[in-house]
Amino acid sequence: MGSAMTSRERLLAAIRFQGPDRVPVSPRIWRYLLKHEDTQKQKVYLKYAQLYRLDPLLALPAGRGHMLPGPGADYGALTPEIRVDERRETRGDLTVFHRTIETPAGRLTDETHVPEPGGEYGIAPNDLIKEYLVKGPEDLPALERLVTAWTGAARVPDYRARAAEIDGRALLCASMQSALSHNAGDAYPLMDMMVDMRLRPQFVHDLVDVFHRPLMDATRQALERGAELIYSSTFFESMSMGWSPAMHREFFLPRIKAHIDMVHAGGALYHLYDDGKLALTLDTYCGIGVDLISTVCPPPSGDVTLGQAREIAGTRTCLNGGIDTVNTVWRGTPETIDAAVRDAIRDAALPEGGYILGTSDSITEEAPEENFRAFFDAADRYSSLPAAK
Repeated sequence: MGSAMTSRERLLAAIRFQGPDRVPVSPRIWRYLLKHEDTQKQKVYLKYAQLYRLDPLLALPAGRGHMLPGPGADYGALTPEIRVDERRETRGDLTVFHRTIETPAGRLTDETHVPEPGGEYGIAPNDLIKEYLVKGPEDLPALERLVTAWTGAARVPDYRARAAEIDGRALLCASMQSALSHNAGDAYPLMDMMVDMRLRPQFVHDLVDVFHRPLMDATRQALERGAELIYSSTFFESMSMGWSPAMHREFFLPRIKAHIDMVHAGGALYHLYDDGKLALTLDTYCGIGVDLISTVCPPPSGDVTLGQAREIAGTRTCLNGGIDTVNTVWRGTPETIDAAVRDAIRDAALPEGGYILGTSDSITEEAPEENFRAFFDAADRYSSLPAAK
């Protein structure tokens, strides 16, 4: 056998079913890094790549991480015609933000409770939106002015130059949230959206499109700047959120497919993130051209095992994940982790690739260091590709 592949080569070969030299190892570890390294910057992933034979899938946002300015944002990035009046108050471990946003198309107001990271609510807590910006169709013109101004001020990185700096030690992804995830879903309540899908569906289409248009524009720019892999976080669209299959088909799939088609037309690969239930959507995602899907969350949180996912996906889509971060990596033992890694590779890896060893979400800050090491020790033992049958 010739020289070993670089991490970039190995990951691309697995995604394309072109025979990597071994199973790539790329669990999500950002929460663990926040505790043990106090950061999740690129240099730390590259450090862990040397220490643990990690094959990093490095995410670099294409423009804004979120297409809405969050509480406490740098509002100076907005155009002068948009004015933000923000008031803060402290309530224990929370900072409460009250905002009034004036645009030429109308006024928006919201209230968000933001927990202190590392405090009572954990190392990386989610914000709690108590009042959403959008109350109904009448707010969409103002929302569009806000989103256009916020996203228009963002710069899309030069992915060719950044990939050259990494020099094969990772596969760089142009990352973005979907039109719904932390975008339309943070502007308007999801439960109300479900009702409106029945009562006033055009409003939902128009709301999601406020974010879909800049998403496509950022993707176009990322492709022009050399992105090889587009990573789209679509976990708000997950069936775990409670959507019916009909809702998913009407309101989400056409936009996801349009996104995939643009990525493929630009010569890049498409990585879809859904850390929830996949039983009703995996076959469809494979059919519309998803090249890589994460995180194949197993039961009880998800609803497909890696073996079932492999059977559904066949050689259409590469799988990443499948090992339970809570019940196996955090609460398990080195022995149970060893068995889980062995079984994952047995069930999901093919002689030509198609599997990236990973976890159902980030390895948590609570995971013992011996369990973290056990994951990578097992990866070393079992990462050889299976023989062709």
